[in-house]
Amino acid sequence: MAQTPEPELQQPSGAVYPPSFCRWELLLAVMVISEICVVLMGLGKGGFPGWRWFGLASLYTLWLALFCSAGLCITRGWTGHLSPRGAWVGHWLIALVLAGMFSLAAGLSGWVPGVGTAAAPGSESVTRFVLESIFAVAVIAAAFLRYLLIRSQWRAEMMAQAEARVQALQARIQPHFLFNSLNTIASLIPHDPANAEAATLDLADIFRGSMRRADQPISLADELQLARQYLDMEQRRLGERLDIEWRVSELPAGAAVLPLMLQPLLENAVAYGVQPRAEGGRVTVYGRAEGDQVVVTITNPVAPEGSSTHGNGMAIGNIRERLRLAFGADASLITYATTEQFYAVLSLPYVEHTDR
Repeated sequence: MAQTPEPELQQPSGAVYPPSFCRWELLLAVMVISEICVVLMGLGKGGFPGWRWFGLASLYTLWLALFCSAGLCITRGWTGHLSPRGAWVGHWLIALVLAGMFSLAAGLSGWVPGVGTAAAPGSESVTRFVLESIFAVAVIAAAFLRYLLIRSQWRAEMMAQAEARVQALQARIQPHFLFNSLNTIASLIPHDPANAEAATLDLADIFRGSMRRADQPISLADELQLARQYLDMEQRRLGERLDIEWRVSELPAGAAVLPLMLQPLLENAVAYGVQPRAEGGRVTVYGRAEGDQVVVTITNPVAPEGSSTHGNGMAIGNIRERLRLAFGADASLITYATTEQFYAVLSLPYVEHTDR
């Protein structure tokens, strides 16, 4: 399975570093932009200059773009030690130096028509050719890096807002959950002290899990353990009214997931599906790997007519936004209901978790 994708470097203050030019998506964008520049440059000559010119210009420009991108990829370790502003300026200066080196080598080698060399004089000097290449790269690189900077700042801001919403959601949940849990522990102490001790440890683990950063992946095994501890606490409180069915043996324990993906869904299942019903109900957690996706389905009874479901949509909307920011279109949370059951289907890309 694929390794955990390398996140873009960023500081807590919101300052962001340039993205890695080792990624194929960014290389593809660089090549497309380079080809667009060739077309615009050709049209700027007063019409289409011919297929020969277009082919040679495209070949030169694409190789120049790949050479600069490879250099930025190799020097990423060095620019990562600079300040965020220094890293962006450093990327731009490195691109200019690499453009100068490549254009000088191309001009001296004689494979660029019309450029003078010692072996084959042309109508244009090597110096002028190199300066024109550096100027073109300077303008295009400045515009492209500026776009990447704005995009990275927007993404960092969205992630910060998503994490803030997770913390706000937990702050709303924790007092009520803490109150119920402490009452449950107090009731267990006289006649079942061992269970009371286990409940206290579970409560500590749950709150420790809620303090994790919202954008730092954890293993699916850890997320499932937290979910089990949460439902164990609720089952101690609700007793036989809460029936739990786990069917997760086919889930890949080493898959990477964002923390607190399952707990809010289980909170909804208990609060809006089981607790309002006098007879209680069953919460089922079912999951497995399906190709390159990890799919987890949580089912619970539909809330009785007239029961309040305020807050249910907040948790679901928050999870969907976190999935969109972290995985784009590769992840989803689909919810639907029948006359008797409510379903929440969480789908994530199968990425192996690695400790960093």
